[in-house]
Amino acid sequence: MGLLTLYCFSYAGGNSWAFRQLGQELAGRIEVVPVELPGRGRRRGERCIDQWDELTDVLVSELAPKLDEPHAFLGYSLGALVALKVMHALKDRHLARSLPSRALFACALSGPRAITHERLLHRMEDRAMFEALRDLGGIPDELLDSPELIALSAPAMRADLTLFKTFTPPGKPLAGIPVHAYWGNADVSVGDGYAAWRSETDVAFHTRAFDGGHMFLYDAASALANALAEDLALFGKQLKTA
Repeated sequence: MGLLTLYCFSYAGGNSWAFRQLGQELAGRIEVVPVELPGRGRRRGERCIDQWDELTDVLVSELAPKLDEPHAFLGYSLGALVALKVMHALKDRHLARSLPSRALFACALSGPRAITHERLLHRMEDRAMFEALRDLGGIPDELLDSPELIALSAPAMRADLTLFKTFTPPGKPLAGIPVHAYWGNADVSVGDGYAAWRSETDVAFHTRAFDGGHMFLYDAASALANALAEDLALFGKQLKTA
C-alpha cells in the first residue's frame, strides 16, 4: 500500500514552496502534496481569485479526481479555511469518493467562529498591508526591504486577505472527519482561539501546541512532521517510522 497523501494549503500570500521543508521531513512516511492556488508559484500567470465560490469550484474540480487513495488535508493559517471550504464542498457534492479524508489539520489559525476582523487589511495600501502582517508575525522583514517584492506579492496577498475577511463559517460541522488544531505557543494571533475548531467536526477533536510563533511551520518543522505522522497513524494507516 502506498503512502498516505497530505494535501496542503498555504498561508495568505504563500505558495507550494511553503511546504518544501515539511515534505522533506516527512519523506518516506507521508506524501506531501501542496495545492497551488491560481496566481502564485507555478500558477503565477493565472488570475488571483478572491471569491469563495469561484475558488472552491476551481479547487474541487482539480482535486476530486485525485482522492481515490487514503489522504488528509492540512491548511496553514488562511489555508485552514480553504481546506475546510473544499472538504465541505466535496461532501456536499458527493465527490468524497470511496475513501473520504482521514482528517483536517488546521494550523496557526483560530477556529472560524472565533475569528475577528479588527482591521480591514485587504483595503490597505500595499506597504501598510505588509507592515500590519509583519506585526502579526507572518511576514519577514526582508520582504519589506524590497519594493519589488512588495509589488510582486501584493496581488496574491490582497486576494487572500479578501477571502479571509469574507469567509462565512459553515452551517454544519464536517461529518465523520476528525479535526486537529495545531498552533504555536507564542502565536498571539491565535491565543486560545484554536479551541473553536471543535465546532467544525462531529467526531474526534485533537489539539497540539508547538514551540514558536505564527510560522511554526518552519520553526518546528521536525516536531510538526512527527506529530502529523503520529496523529495520522491513529486512523489505521501504517506509516513508516522516522
